[in-house]
Amino acid sequence: MRPLGSARDIGADEYGMPPPQAVNDLQVLSALTSQGVLTATLTWTPPADAVTITLRHGDTPLAENNWAASQLVDDAIPGDIQSYTAAVDYMTGTVYFALKWQNQTGDWSPLSNNAFWPRRDIHLPLVEKQGY
Repeated sequence: MRPLGSARDIGADEYGMPPPQAVNDLQVLSALTSQGVLTATLTWTPPADAVTITLRHGDTPLAENNWAASQLVDDAIPGDIQSYTAAVDYMTGTVYFALKWQNQTGDWSPLSNNAFWPRRDIHLPLVEKQGY
C-alpha cells in the first residue's frame, strides 16, 4: 500500500490509518428554549473509524484557536452516534456547536463545521437578466 499521507514516497511500504477527516455536516436538527436552557438536538454523519467524539459550544464561532476555551458539552460520545441532544445554559444570542473525533490510534480530527442556533435564513432577491 503506497503512499499514505502527503510525504514523498521513498520506496518503503507504508501501513497505518489515514489521518482523520473533519465532520462537515454537523447541524442543529431541532431546538427548544426554556428557563435559561437551550436543548438542541444535533446530527452528523459519524466517521467509520471514530472511537469517541467531543462536542463543545460557545457564543462565538468555534475555531482551532478557541476550541480549548469553549464550553465542553460532552467528551465521551461513542464514535458511532449520529445525533446528540445537548442542554446548555442560554439567555440570548447565538449558540455555536462544533465537534472533533478520535480514531483508535489516538489521532484527533480537525474541527467540524459550526452548527448554530437560532438558525439564520438568508433570502436573496431574484434577479432576472434579459438578453441571453
